[in-house]
Amino acid sequence: MRLRDFSLRKRLFIANFMMVFIPFCILVIIGGSFFLGMRLMGGSDQEKVNSMWPEKGPAPSIQFAVSALKVKIEHNGEYIHGGGHGMGMHNRRRMMQRRDNITMEDDLHILEQQNIQSVVTENGNIIYTSPGADANAIMEAVKARSHGSSTMLWDDDIFLFNYTSSDKLTTIYSYGKAPLLQRDKPPIPNPRQDWSTILTVVVIVAILFVILLGFYLSRLLSRQILEPLTALRKASAEIRQGNLDTPIEIKAQDEFGDACRDFEQMRLELKKAREQQEKYEENRKELIAGISHDLSTPLTSMKGYASGILDGIAKTPEKQRHYVEMILQGTTTMEKLVESLFLFSKLDLGRIPFNLEAVSLVDYFTDFYNEQAPILNDKSLFLSMDINLSEADYGNVSIDRLQFQRVIDNILSNSQKYSKNNAVNVHISIERKNNQYIITFADDGMGVATEDLPKLFDSFYRTDPARSNVAKGSGLGLAISRKIIRGMNGDIWAEETIGGGLTIVITLPQIQNKKE
Repeated sequence: MRLRDFSLRKRLFIANFMMVFIPFCILVIIGGSFFLGMRLMGGSDQEKVNSMWPEKGPAPSIQFAVSALKVKIEHNGEYIHGGGHGMGMHNRRRMMQRRDNITMEDDLHILEQQNIQSVVTENGNIIYTSPGADANAIMEAVKARSHGSSTMLWDDDIFLFNYTSSDKLTTIYSYGKAPLLQRDKPPIPNPRQDWSTILTVVVIVAILFVILLGFYLSRLLSRQILEPLTALRKASAEIRQGNLDTPIEIKAQDEFGDACRDFEQMRLELKKAREQQEKYEENRKELIAGISHDLSTPLTSMKGYASGILDGIAKTPEKQRHYVEMILQGTTTMEKLVESLFLFSKLDLGRIPFNLEAVSLVDYFTDFYNEQAPILNDKSLFLSMDINLSEADYGNVSIDRLQFQRVIDNILSNSQKYSKNNAVNVHISIERKNNQYIITFADDGMGVATEDLPKLFDSFYRTDPARSNVAKGSGLGLAISRKIIRGMNGDIWAEETIGGGLTIVITLPQIQNKKE
């Protein structure tokens, strides 16, 4: 799963968490490593301090040792380890058994490492002397320069230290050549002296890493936000300009992906609505053109006959009667056209309610055939019927009897109008396929070209390109029939009849299969 597949809320949480957690981990690692390194360095506290400032020479260690000696003398502390050079057994035991368990020997050794020799006296008795040192010489040298008082002198060559405890029992004499700064002698190499540099470098690297990480996460998150927003902006600009053919291709599964997919669905619906609107507009234009044409033909005829009567062309009573009959025929044609147009408009606007009821197709067409077949035979329209259903299947459907009868009349009327030699045979068949009943009206009339079959149900469409014979119909019959059948949840279409002619197919959904 990619990061862009997470929701925006989760990605913001992850980014903020990483920008806090990673720097915290880095600081913990740096601090832990530093303290662990200091711990592994070993040695005394003074040695650790010296390692931090190796460039200052022996000054820190000497000062640290002197300060420690002052504190320990004031606590009346003595040694817990073996004594110094030239000490008696009695003094050695005393140094090993003092009550405070505080040792000065380590501090004296630090001074000795810097070429400073020391003498410690207690009650006027020497209890410690640096190895190889002349105790009397050291005490005389110190007393000569300190004048017997506690002091510490340190110039470029000589270090001198004299200190007597407040109880006047213990005195320390330290003397030696220890320059304050060893200019000519480089500091003793110390592997721990690079810690400060290492720590500085690590901190700088950590800061740079945190900055780069924040920049990367911000850029990654902003790109994943700005890309879909840019796509939406471009798509909205295209739609604003009327272009509905540019798709939005966003594969992300987050909130922006959902918004882009919704926007794409809206674009498709707008495109479909515009196509339907264009189709409605085209149909409206064809409707107006059809009405204009079909009304102009009978009006022109009626006007001619009326002018003939007024101008005295029809002088005989028989001719006058003929002219009046033609005017009446024109008005009748116009009346039927207006009624069909009014019905079509109401069906198109959904203003005609359908009174649906359960009807058995077997009973309905049996009654229709028995009643209408003799009447239609007299009009040279010969019916035949074939019901291909089981005995237990009555062909129950939900229809509006009045409107369904109108559909049948339109189909048979068309078959009669476009017959051959003024006679036509129409075969009605009923069968069932899955949950649909299929009713077919197959005639042997003139038929329709294959490319014209889908257009038969368009308003004002007639196979006569010149539309000269208005008396054959308004071109609204099959358009009205399609709206009625679809209003009853069915469908209707046209096919070619095998052997020549036209077949109209109607499908209606099945309802509870029992005889009403």
